[in-house]
Amino acid sequence: MATKSEINQFFESFERLILKIQEVDSSCVAMSQDITKQGLSIVGFVGDNGQVIMRDIAIHFDIPFSTATGIIDRLVELNYVNRFNSTEDRRIVLVELTGKGKDLHDLFGTKKVELGHLVLNQLNKEERQNFIGLLNKVKQGVAKPL
Repeated sequence: MATKSEINQFFESFERLILKIQEVDSSCVAMSQDITKQGLSIVGFVGDNGQVIMRDIAIHFDIPFSTATGIIDRLVELNYVNRFNSTEDRRIVLVELTGKGKDLHDLFGTKKVELGHLVLNQLNKEERQNFIGLLNKVKQGVAKPL
């Protein structure tokens, strides 16, 4: 069982990292001047995965399908994504990035790489591998409800 001191140390370090991640998000949002952080996250997800199904967006972000639809509607209006029906099954709605969306995805990717270097370059190769492995283990644990 973790001690109170360990928990405090964890939160101090983790909150600092979260603030840096939010700084990356905020700088991309500020540069685009028309997108929300949630919209930016969806642009990142679509850009990382290519053409995606609307249902996959809702599942990945753990949001209702109607919420995903509303966000995608806004991103279509802002010309970050295109939405269309599958030619194989018209019930399936696909989403892909536009040129503007790809530009934002590239900017977001560059900022993430900068932060990744800032964090991971503090560690040697073995420490990086251990750190990433531990984060993956923690990610699986926090997927469970509190």
